Amino acid sequence: MSRIRIHALAAGLAVVGASLLAPVANAQGDWPQKEITLINNFPPGSATELTARAFARSIEKTLGKPVVIKAVPGGAGQLGPAELARSAPDGYTMGLVGSSSYLTAPHMVDLPFKPWEAFDLIAQIAELRYGIGVRKDSPIKSVDDIVKMSKEKRLTYSSTSPNNVLPMFQMAKLNGANLRWIVFSGGSESVLQAVGGHVDMTLQSATEMKPQIEAGNLRLLASASPARWPEYPNVPTLRELGYNYISFGPMGYAFPRGVDPKIRDRMQEAFAIAIKDPEVLDQLTKLGVAPSYRSGPDFHKYMKDMEPLFIQILTESGMKTR
Repeated sequence: MSRIRIHALAAGLAVVGASLLAPVANAQGDWPQKEITLINNFPPGSATELTARAFARSIEKTLGKPVVIKAVPGGAGQLGPAELARSAPDGYTMGLVGSSSYLTAPHMVDLPFKPWEAFDLIAQIAELRYGIGVRKDSPIKSVDDIVKMSKEKRLTYSSTSPNNVLPMFQMAKLNGANLRWIVFSGGSESVLQAVGGHVDMTLQSATEMKPQIEAGNLRLLASASPARWPEYPNVPTLRELGYNYISFGPMGYAFPRGVDPKIRDRMQEAFAIAIKDPEVLDQLTKLGVAPSYRSGPDFHKYMKDMEPLFIQILTESGMKTR
């Protein structure tokens, strides 16, 4: 199997490899006094962007100031965290973080930030669901077909993040599948590449896949998440099919390291309120995103506890390069 174009990703991240040092902020006066920027790592219309907008509307009601979404796509989802890490820790910039920036990318490419040192986690707010899909007329009818047919001819698959594609690397390493990952900056684009026949399959989130599945343009072969998708309860998980692989999709937000603890606590409280907001929960249901709240410290512990498992998976699948 061809390796990821590691150097290409690293080159893109090097563009933002500026100094990450910034003075520690102190809460001065009443915070917030102006709009807050939320950095999202993927383009408008992506699962993370639509989820961010839902939470932003609720947070605006709680804090009384606008929350502006800033898309910073690219670098397999790592350009956004790189910009966040070098932002001023004044409480007016926060950004999307998850297992990709903490548990997978740091072991695959040189990043211009050290995640465990660069951020103050605010909260986890959701779990993204992932699945493997093929175009409606694809000769691939099952996950077993992926393994069998790829041994005759290399198959390609699209996705956006190292975290999404762990199952495919495990399938290649442990089952001998001959697969090539094609990286795209946005989930919708990734899915459309499969619908249009430009790649053989896609491994993407429910948000981007559902519209094409419902339109009859895409077939869901398996859930790559630990559980079946509620929208498609008859479609099994990879584990149920005998492939002990999962995509792990916790999604949350962080400040750059050094924000005043009182500011961080207030923002954490705003997210805790938002996760109970009926409008937010309704939007997450429509997007196929599972609400899942953890405070900043609990989110940190959760991912720290998962790190040894991810290092093992990355090593066994041949993804760990550093």
